[in-house]
Amino acid sequence: MKRIRQILRTVLRGPEASRLLERLGIDPRRYWLLMDLFGELSERGEVMDQLGRNGVALETAGWLYAAVSALMAIAMIVSRTAPAAYLSAFLGLTGFLLLFILLSEAGNSLVNPEEGLILAHQPINGATYTAAKLSHLARIVFTLAPAMNVVPALGSLLLPRAPWYFPLFEMTCALAVGLVAALLSCALYGWLIRLLPAKRLRAAAQTAGALPFLSFMLWGPLERLFKRAAIADRLPTGPAAQWGMAAAAGIIAITAVAFGIRSLSADYLLRVTGIMHGARRKTRARRSRLFETAAALAGGQAGRAGWAFVSRMARRDFQFRRQALPMLIILAFSFVPLVARGWRTDPFSRRFTTMHLAPHLFGFVLFFVCSLLKYGAEYKGRWIFQLAPARSVAGFARGVYAALYVPCIAVPHILLLPALVWAWGFWNAGLFVCFSLAVSSIYLALEIRLVDAVPFTRQMVATGSAAMMGILMVGAVAIAVAVGIQYFVIFHSPATAAASAVVLGGVAWMATRQAVRGFAEAMRYDLATVSGEAGTLYREVGA
Repeated sequence: MKRIRQILRTVLRGPEASRLLERLGIDPRRYWLLMDLFGELSERGEVMDQLGRNGVALETAGWLYAAVSALMAIAMIVSRTAPAAYLSAFLGLTGFLLLFILLSEAGNSLVNPEEGLILAHQPINGATYTAAKLSHLARIVFTLAPAMNVVPALGSLLLPRAPWYFPLFEMTCALAVGLVAALLSCALYGWLIRLLPAKRLRAAAQTAGALPFLSFMLWGPLERLFKRAAIADRLPTGPAAQWGMAAAAGIIAITAVAFGIRSLSADYLLRVTGIMHGARRKTRARRSRLFETAAALAGGQAGRAGWAFVSRMARRDFQFRRQALPMLIILAFSFVPLVARGWRTDPFSRRFTTMHLAPHLFGFVLFFVCSLLKYGAEYKGRWIFQLAPARSVAGFARGVYAALYVPCIAVPHILLLPALVWAWGFWNAGLFVCFSLAVSSIYLALEIRLVDAVPFTRQMVATGSAAMMGILMVGAVAIAVAVGIQYFVIFHSPATAAASAVVLGGVAWMATRQAVRGFAEAMRYDLATVSGEAGTLYREVGA
């Protein structure tokens, strides 16, 4: 494998490749200097959040997608799927996953040009810098596209009426789909950079990264809307007119992609400083009654600091918002409608209702929040927490816990109670809300252990997605078992539900105390590790 990489490296740096780069407006010498710089930063662990520059993460993702596509291929071969439908299914899956990954990766690379502030004064043109920044997208395409299609391509020979050249045809189409997805991603950000001010590009990148999931979730309503509008009936039916419309649509798409990529290569380097500075917000110091209440409950000024730090950074940190937005879209379009359709049915009526999922919905939301909470875009500034006295860490941990508990658990249950009282009656609604509060609190006590550092002080690591997938599978099985126990045992009588709520409330109280104490110890250990790595630059001075 190393020998193949060396051969490819020699060929790509040869005179023929250099002439091709020059025709594209890319300076070959400075392009490879930038590539060496990015490779050195990757080896030093400075860009672990970029999938295309993290070899371990990319290999893990490739094996994961290969396993999923192999299972799909076995199921479709057993069901004797037609070759055309077989090819369409895997090409559609490849296009959707790659478009989602590439949009996120391109946005993360372009709107976080930390090295661009250093190189902006160098004589490097925009095309050279942009090509070097986005070269890792090609590595993603040529790794994940074959990984998702190599097993299905070989298995296609077992399909009825599949020609002998079908595997080669499928692999070629998969690579073509991947390259088109990469070009579309680059063109989209080119148009965003051309049309939007630099200070708005980070927010636009977060929205663009969620577009594939948003389109997938809205596919059903949009399809019904197009059917009602009868757009297909209004189109011309003649072959010549249809070919003309297809050619016009293709020309428009190619023109849009070409001008988008041209804008990206021409204007990007000029916007680097504005992208890094972002939008300036006029803020003023103000005292919040909510913060004061949190300080009183969490243990003083340190608790207020933890509450304020997490609540404000969750709204401002780019990495957190970039990862959390697609997850929140999935939850909003998947789970909330299920619960909304069944909230009028009383779970004590011994009928299954989607409200049985409500306590676990809070656990899902908190799992995503806690799994992302320790990562941040400004992780290098965590040294500042070493200036705080060690005795304040416990209060800070309680403030962080309160910042998660109040908006994610307490407030939703308070808002849910009046509607359930109106639909079910006071007694049943009160029992259900108490039970849900206890279950949600246990979830938070377990999931806050995922935050093993000061929030927003770790670099995002691309390998976390594979581990998260495994945890989600195990969690889905556990939730299915818990919902079955609720339906068959707990909600068969109000007395059983009341006893369960009391027992689970006691468990939640003890688990919360242990979890907050363990969270504080984890932050102390993390800060001590940072202090050991950086040397004894700062020393705490006691009053």
